Amino acid sequence: MAVEETKTKILDAAEWFFAEMGFHATSLRQITERAGVNVASVNYHFGSKENLMDAVLKRRIEPLNALRLAQLEAVLSAAKAAGVQPSARDVVASFMEPTLRTVIQPEFGNLSLIMSRIFTEHNGVVMERVAPLIEGLLARFITALCEALPHLSRDEVALRFRMSLGAMHHAIHAVRGNMVNDVPGALTTQLPEEKVMAALIDFAAGGMEGT
Repeated sequence: MAVEETKTKILDAAEWFFAEMGFHATSLRQITERAGVNVASVNYHFGSKENLMDAVLKRRIEPLNALRLAQLEAVLSAAKAAGVQPSARDVVASFMEPTLRTVIQPEFGNLSLIMSRIFTEHNGVVMERVAPLIEGLLARFITALCEALPHLSRDEVALRFRMSLGAMHHAIHAVRGNMVNDVPGALTTQLPEEKVMAALIDFAAGGMEGT
């Protein structure tokens, strides 16, 4: 088996288990059995389960970050060219549109579940590993939102954006229909992706801009 093929099989297996069972409940043996390789292969290519988690996260988050930043820069450049402040709606959309469109793709299917587990697991070890991958991105968006909403303090902007990301999390699972825990039947929806996207951005923009 070629080196890259081996690494891909390990990453795919690890991603599946981390999504289904969480980082702490997953063993290297489970991963290697699903990947069809031996434990030594994981140690050789990644060194540890923690490094393997890093690789799983980077494989999905880094290209997604690039899409979000590219859309944000387009929004900021257009506003600057027009001599106006960027709108909070456009800034929020530049984060949420590429996120929602990307994570519902089959190859990104487990990322939303992994992130759900990261934010709910009591042991903060995994969050410590994902934080470096998103801190710079989040800071860039907070700065842009502060520019769009100069009447709000940075703390208020950060809080509202955090709440908006919570809404995005639920929108992702409304489209994917694979929540880690089922929601009550009264809250389930059958709306198509585009309607979920529009509702999410309307909701988030309203929350960011509200007085």
